[in-house]
Amino acid sequence: MIWVKECVDCSSRKTQGKPPCAPLQPSVTSRPFERVALDILGPLPETPNRNRYILVVGDYFSKWTEAFPLPNQEASTIAKVLTEEWVCRFGVPRSIHSDQGRNFESTLFRELCRLLHMHKTRTSPYHAQSDGLIERFNRTLLSMLSLFVEDNQLNWDTLLPYVMLAYRSSVHASTAFTPYKVLFGREIVLPIDIMLNLDTQEQFSSVNDYVSRLSETLSTVVEAVKGHQARASEQQKSSYDFRANFQYYSEGELVWVQNKARKRGLCPKLQRRYKGPFRVVERVTDVLYRLMSVEGGPECVVHFNRLKPFTSSLAVTTNPVCAV
Repeated sequence: MIWVKECVDCSSRKTQGKPPCAPLQPSVTSRPFERVALDILGPLPETPNRNRYILVVGDYFSKWTEAFPLPNQEASTIAKVLTEEWVCRFGVPRSIHSDQGRNFESTLFRELCRLLHMHKTRTSPYHAQSDGLIERFNRTLLSMLSLFVEDNQLNWDTLLPYVMLAYRSSVHASTAFTPYKVLFGREIVLPIDIMLNLDTQEQFSSVNDYVSRLSETLSTVVEAVKGHQARASEQQKSSYDFRANFQYYSEGELVWVQNKARKRGLCPKLQRRYKGPFRVVERVTDVLYRLMSVEGGPECVVHFNRLKPFTSSLAVTTNPVCAV
């Protein structure tokens, strides 16, 4: 048993009895457009307008989300749409969060963030849960599109505005308000409201009267959203942390990194489940670690959930190391 536990080859192939699971780290914001998330959805079937991708931009606080059809996912295309369609309409967010796609990590996109003074953060590799807001919305968006898209699936881009109208006028579970209400202080007027004479919007004596009442309404809504999100976040964390299996790694400690990469022509089930060992260079946050292979090479930041302790005291003979 001791030899099996000490065997480096065995350890690189075996899973842990109870997989590592870090406690949930909720993202906390206090006002609309303070922090937004970005993602690219696709490729989808190319439409007559030559669109194949969707740029999704979502606000963490209000849950207001935009979905822009794109012909490609080049950094220049994303930067142009983000600037013209989001920044020019809603202003510059303090912080933006994305995955590590080459478009979001490009020199051009980094320069855009620098010019607009936007703080850029990113998910760790192979850990989509780090961008939960957008991942959940993507599932919702695809589900809604699938209900209305034609059999040939080529009209999805023309459906986006209508699907987004439905999303923004629906109550969000974590805020207890519609995204439209959180932003504008009132509910959107829908065609059904006109048909059934349900449009009972307040009347105002002047612009000043409107601004004064709107300010009061928005203040009330913002405070209510904070309370609802705090309770929802607490419930989510309590439920998620029930299965937590967590420990801290010290600087200099050796660890394995879960191997998520797949090589063309090889059966994934026969590949090594872990690669390494890697040495802990720094604990960046409670759940992120900066690592370096014992063979040298560039440092990488990896989420705790992809790590397991390197327990062998035998001489280290590493397997080929690739990007984590």
